[in-house]
Amino acid sequence: MHRTLAMLLALLIALSFCCGCGDDENVIKGAGHSFSYTLVGNPDTLDPQLAENASAMTVLSNLFEGLLVLDAEGKLQNGVAESYTISEDQLKYTFKLRPDSYWYQAYGDEAETEQPFGEEAAVAVTAQDFVFAFRRLFDFNYTAPDAAAFSCLANARAILEHKLSPSTIGVEATADDELVFTLDYPNSGFLLLLTSCAALPCNQTYFESTKGRYGLDEESIIGNGSFSMKRWLYDEYGKYNVIQLTRNPLNHKVKRVFPTDLNLYIEQTDADAAKIFTNGNADCYVSTQSTLINRADYHAESAYSLTLGLIANPDSHFGNENVLGAMALTLDRSIYPDGSPDVLPASGILPPAVQLLNKSCRDLIADSAYQHYDPNEADRLYHKALRKLRISELEEGKILVCAGMMDYGLLHEMLLTWCSELDLHFSIEEVPESEYESRIRSGDYVLALYPVTGAYHDATAVLESYLADENLRCTEQAAVRRLLERAASAPALADCVELYRQAEELILSDYCFIPLFYKQRYLICKNGVSDVVFNPFSGQVEFSQAKFYQS
Repeated sequence: MHRTLAMLLALLIALSFCCGCGDDENVIKGAGHSFSYTLVGNPDTLDPQLAENASAMTVLSNLFEGLLVLDAEGKLQNGVAESYTISEDQLKYTFKLRPDSYWYQAYGDEAETEQPFGEEAAVAVTAQDFVFAFRRLFDFNYTAPDAAAFSCLANARAILEHKLSPSTIGVEATADDELVFTLDYPNSGFLLLLTSCAALPCNQTYFESTKGRYGLDEESIIGNGSFSMKRWLYDEYGKYNVIQLTRNPLNHKVKRVFPTDLNLYIEQTDADAAKIFTNGNADCYVSTQSTLINRADYHAESAYSLTLGLIANPDSHFGNENVLGAMALTLDRSIYPDGSPDVLPASGILPPAVQLLNKSCRDLIADSAYQHYDPNEADRLYHKALRKLRISELEEGKILVCAGMMDYGLLHEMLLTWCSELDLHFSIEEVPESEYESRIRSGDYVLALYPVTGAYHDATAVLESYLADENLRCTEQAAVRRLLERAASAPALADCVELYRQAEELILSDYCFIPLFYKQRYLICKNGVSDVVFNPFSGQVEFSQAKFYQS
């Protein structure tokens, strides 16, 4: 299989559009490499305003550039923005755009038909491209997954309630190179929001030319980022699926793009991605598994960006709030060892990689604040649940787990605690990733080990993601949202810490999610690979500055 992949890669490179042909790639060490990476699952769409899955996010982060971007350290940097100012009342953000960010479509440039956006056109990104993107984000004809995250924008709430037109959203182009955002209330995380895929620009002329196919195939995608779409080969019944991106030559002239192209294989499971990487056919691999991190021929970076917790099917006996409360109060997390370096015992919702005041959130809000160990109350709640359910004992509970999610040693210790303290018996049902996701969606589980994270290292992003997740039924949702709004408008970040603590406590109070572990996500690369930008929250990998040094 992988010999065929290598042959396919060679063919794709031979077919690829030659960009930057006048450059001597050897002038800068590490430049000129053709990078390969494996996506787990086909992108749901490459329409930035509508995309949801992790594969799409990685492709979009290489195809597009937003006003602001996150660097390898998670710090804000200018993207299309040249500069920006914030009004004293924090309700108006004014961006000055670079004049040299260009749209480019690689696909079809060699075709006989005239392309609307080729190298000769040199169509610059304008403020109106962002206005159109945000109007699409709030368009009634779509169900954009991240529209609610931008509720702070002027008129956003009224638009979401269909009381105002999407054209009234508080985003205005005051000139081709000047964009103004007006907010209904201050939001200290607004600049971070602008790094998300939902905030990427959309060129109206090109969008309308695709006649409803925008982002759905290789012929209907245009980007303003470091790379451009060249091939998107996908057949759900086929073996060899790949997305090939080639340099955007216009933007390469302005901000050097070090790789010549990207070859993104599309596989269905993490195990397939791992095999392609270990067989030497991919340069990097992103996973929650730690099995490869200590090998001499690889190097890795990681962060505790996930919180794994127990959720219950509400239609099962384990979905009873008193059963869940008893299970939560029986765990004394302070007695459990740290397990492997891969996981830590967890009591809160926010994983340690979330940053508050340039520190880990867990340094400022200690896990001990949520370690409510009370075996007597646990016993009372458990027997109250049995009486309400009119049963004498609970049947064995199966815990659905995604294959490779973690080493189960520490989980087994917790299962033994529930067995000895509450006479509850459990078994672990490990299934492939595709089956795990399907069964969670359909409700075909009793209990499941479930991950919570956000789009980036921001507390509000994680908590908003939690509230928006249909598999997590938080009864205190309205109260948590009010706390997040207060945190967003707090005059200083220091004022947010207590509000985030209260938000976590409210979420934990109804036991719809019992946190068990903080989990690392890894970027693992071949030796010689450097400067790949990795977001351990979203799992996005961005290659514009990536280099490969031959040993």
